[in-house]
Amino acid sequence: MNRFVTAKQAETWINGERWKGEKRGLENTRALLEILGHPETRMGRILHVAGTNGKGSTCAYLSGALTACGYKTGLFTSPYLRRFNERISLNGQPIPDEALADVASRVADAAEEAARSGIFATTFELLTVCACEYYAREHTDFAVMEVGMGGRLDSTNVLPSSVSLIAAIGFDHMARLGNTLPEIAAEKAGIFKSGVPAVVMQNPDSVMRVFAESAQNAGAELYIADKPRLLEYTKDGSTFECTLPVSGRILQSIRVRGAHQADNACLALSALDLLGIDMEAARRGVARAYWPGRLDLIGNILIDCAHNPQGAYTLKEYVDTFFSAHRKVLLTGMMQDKQIDKCAEIFASFADETVTTAVSWPRAISACELAKFYPDAHAVENEEAALAAAVKRAGSDGLVICAGSVYLAGDVLNILSSAR
Repeated sequence: MNRFVTAKQAETWINGERWKGEKRGLENTRALLEILGHPETRMGRILHVAGTNGKGSTCAYLSGALTACGYKTGLFTSPYLRRFNERISLNGQPIPDEALADVASRVADAAEEAARSGIFATTFELLTVCACEYYAREHTDFAVMEVGMGGRLDSTNVLPSSVSLIAAIGFDHMARLGNTLPEIAAEKAGIFKSGVPAVVMQNPDSVMRVFAESAQNAGAELYIADKPRLLEYTKDGSTFECTLPVSGRILQSIRVRGAHQADNACLALSALDLLGIDMEAARRGVARAYWPGRLDLIGNILIDCAHNPQGAYTLKEYVDTFFSAHRKVLLTGMMQDKQIDKCAEIFASFADETVTTAVSWPRAISACELAKFYPDAHAVENEEAALAAAVKRAGSDGLVICAGSVYLAGDVLNILSSAR
């Protein structure tokens, strides 16, 4: 123990294993958990969430609802937006630096023992185990665990969940998950488990057939969340009605922006309803829930994590609905492995002007290369300078739209925060 004195040391070690680990199904995660005495059995009831788009927002609704009910609630998400500690939070608060250093030290000892047996864990596997160890120590009542990628082979899939949730399915990570929606859906549905209710959002018929077959094969009862009916939709939230599997028809308001958020909220509420949670308190928590970087409007700057075509279309719908009369300047930066051409086509359809930048992340495309996907784009490699350029071009009455990467959204939020 005491391997790491600071949280930064722990973070550096976890990230440093990215290229040293060997992903071998779920074997690595199981081995680490066994060495640690199976903390996953001491972290309360687990809500397991997968999906291409919306799974983070769904997790935020679940966490907010359970915390509002008075439960000690863990929330494991990825990637982080502004600070590494956000990935492992408790009752809405990121893991403290001291706790992160302590937990990571214990996991590092376990990883060293596993390495002697030829098992070399990856960064995300280490993070998953760190979350389990922290929540076990804190004796959480519930832990909301977001899938990192896919589902079937994701390290979170070793956990004994109480309910499985799948949000919207779209095209992302195709090199690993498949090139068709049914192929991607099958990977996501790999989180279904025998005797564990599976709650899914309404998706295209080809996806729903995969969900039905996967649930039957796994021995999981499948529930399809109701399609919410929007009653009020403003730029700052919405009110909708939907029917829950046990409680029946409800009227719900949320403050997270975007029409699609009603679907995410209904998915979360449906799962909580099946778990027998106090729905009155849960609904208050959902109404107050906030998920930064998702149609996050700060002054005249709209920050969104859209990084695939599905997310780009969602952003376009919101912008076209509420800001059609405004001059719009897009600030964008993306990862090289994303569908840059398709996203650029959608982004360009609502932007009057584009500024490209290089996100401070190893997989990022350069500003100059990204600019080739846009007509007459202005390339500014430095993110802070790019934001300043976009703000200047938009003017006091215009709108700056930051989109293309979760990492860009986080960097912009940090820049704005430091400027205050």
